[in-house]
Amino acid sequence: MSSTPPSDARPVILVVEDEPDERYLAAELLEETGFRVIEAETAERALAILNDHGDEVSVVFSDVRTPGPIGGFELARIIGVTWPRVRVLLTSGDAGDQPSDLRVSATFIPKPWRAADILAWVQDAAGHPAKARIGADVIGTGTNGSRIIVGEAET
Repeated sequence: MSSTPPSDARPVILVVEDEPDERYLAAELLEETGFRVIEAETAERALAILNDHGDEVSVVFSDVRTPGPIGGFELARIIGVTWPRVRVLLTSGDAGDQPSDLRVSATFIPKPWRAADILAWVQDAAGHPAKARIGADVIGTGTNGSRIIVGEAET
């Protein structure tokens, strides 16, 4: 994680995803629209980052299924108690992961997700004005594990 000068007033989004390609795509999408992005492969790493930089992070965007003993739903619960001002967006491509599993104030968006939907939610959650951009319309994982990136859309 690189150190960013305190004068950088861009909202900080913590992306938690163990799949490097998906984490990279989410981070690139968010950085292109004016956010600072911190990446973590596990919920445990995300908590360590929040312990050090919780006052800077506006939003945590996490997969439900993360390696290790803490998954996305538990991560959202911990964040809700420890950093209540941090907004949480959870995503999953597994049909078994349902929003009804979410017992805290967080939002659930199933994969594959549209880039425009993620951007709109994150921008609203971070208090960052929406901007038009051109980019991938759908990003996520198909039922067979294949990466889905469809079309170019303007939002």
